[in-house]
Amino acid sequence: MEQAVTIKGTKSGIILVLDSEPSFESLSKSIAEKFGEAASFLGKNNMGLLIRGRDLSDAETDEVVRIIEKNSDLTISCIIDEESDLERVFARKMGKEEQPVIAGEVVSQAIEGITEDTALIYKGNLRSGQDISSEKSIVILGDVKPGANVTSFGSIFILGELRGNAFAGASGDRKSVIMALELDPIQIRIAETIAISPDAEKGNKIKVKRKKLLKDAGNVPEVAYIENGHIVKTSYGTSFLRQFYKI
Repeated sequence: MEQAVTIKGTKSGIILVLDSEPSFESLSKSIAEKFGEAASFLGKNNMGLLIRGRDLSDAETDEVVRIIEKNSDLTISCIIDEESDLERVFARKMGKEEQPVIAGEVVSQAIEGITEDTALIYKGNLRSGQDISSEKSIVILGDVKPGANVTSFGSIFILGELRGNAFAGASGDRKSVIMALELDPIQIRIAETIAISPDAEKGNKIKVKRKKLLKDAGNVPEVAYIENGHIVKTSYGTSFLRQFYKI
C-alpha cells in the first residue's frame, strides 16, 4: 500500500492525501509509518493539516491528529476545511495564491450597527493595570495587553490583539462573545464560564475548535463563545456566523 498515504509538507502546513479504498485501520498504520519516517524532515513545528482524498468523521480526524503528533514532533494547530475561506490562507502561505486574504469584511460584519449609543468605543491600546467596564458591548480599536482587563455586560470586539483578561456577558448573558484579530488571553470569562490560555499548565483551558481555526493565520479574526458548557475558540467568519447566529 505504498501510495495509500502521501505527505506534502511546507513550513506553513501539511497536505495529507489518503487513498479512499483501504480500511481506516490500515490507513492509520500507514500514517504512523509515514510520519515516523518524515519526523526529522518535518521538525518540531505547529502546522495546519489539510486532508484530501477521503472523507473522515470527526473521530477519525482526531485519531489522525493523535497519530501524527505521536509519531513526529509536530503539533497540529488546526484541520483546514477544503471549502472554507481558511483554505485560501493556507494556499497563499504555500505560495499557490498571491492575492492577500483580507479580514476587513468579516470585521465589518462583526461591528455592523454598533454605535456609541449601543456600545462603549475605546480608541487606543489598553496596557497593564488599565481597566474598562461597561453595561454596553465594548469595541476596542487597539490591543489589550497582558495585565489589562475588559468587562462588558454584552459582547467584546477587539480590533487588535487580546492578551489580557476579558469578561463578556457579565450580567449572565451566555450568548455574548469575545472577538479579537488575535485572541490569546491570559483569562477570559463569558457569563459564569471561565477559561485560560491553552498554553497554561493548570485550570480550565480554552478549547480550540480545530476545523474552524487556523492558528497564526494573522489576518483571520478569532472569537470565543460558550458551547456545551465550555469556552471554545474558533475563527470569526461565515461558518461561525451561520452556526452561532443562525443566519
